[in-house]
Amino acid sequence: MRKRKIKKLPAYFIVPVIFAVLGYGVLRVALTPVWELGMAAASMMLLEDAPNFYPELTTTYDPDALKAAKTEEKWINAADVTLPRHGEHYGKLMCERIGLSAPVYWGDENRILRSGAGQYEISSLPGFGEPIIICAHNTTFFRPLKKAEKDDVIVFDTNYDTYRYQVTEVSVLEEKELAKTFDTLLTASDSEETLLLYTCYPFHAISGRKTKRFCVFGKRIEGADVKWGA
Repeated sequence: MRKRKIKKLPAYFIVPVIFAVLGYGVLRVALTPVWELGMAAASMMLLEDAPNFYPELTTTYDPDALKAAKTEEKWINAADVTLPRHGEHYGKLMCERIGLSAPVYWGDENRILRSGAGQYEISSLPGFGEPIIICAHNTTFFRPLKKAEKDDVIVFDTNYDTYRYQVTEVSVLEEKELAKTFDTLLTASDSEETLLLYTCYPFHAISGRKTKRFCVFGKRIEGADVKWGA
């Protein structure tokens, strides 16, 4: 009898552990949508209520500004484009289908990402025919990217013209893979105007270091070329 009791003893520990793990899994699946919604709302409330510790961030973007006059060749003289300074808000990203609406700043340090999307300064401005690389936090301004799909159209509005980019690829990359992608885009001799938006992944994780990046690639389908000319 004692031997049977000894054999059954592990079951008293193993069975509760198995049920606890299964219960946790079921609860996580059931409550994930509620948790994500709550975290998103809390993040936005904190962002809106937090004091502005960086008053030096300025803006040159005017959504009601008249776009620069174009020639008959449908191009814009680069001399008519006001180049943004570091930390300056100069444009806006939008995609109605996924609910994307993010101000774009020149630079991508933390103080900038607190206020909007930040552009990697080695990349280019819209219309110049070269890669554009922009990031933002996945709990605030780039949270809508989780719904992005191929063929979505992302609008990039500036003072000098409005540009549209069609999504060609949505992927998840490791940090090292993303760094290689940066090098490929920025050093290729035949580079084209590619828009790359990226943010931390996964979206629902709130602890631990995130080593993956959610990336949305797009190609320009509308908007005037910016060229140096008389």
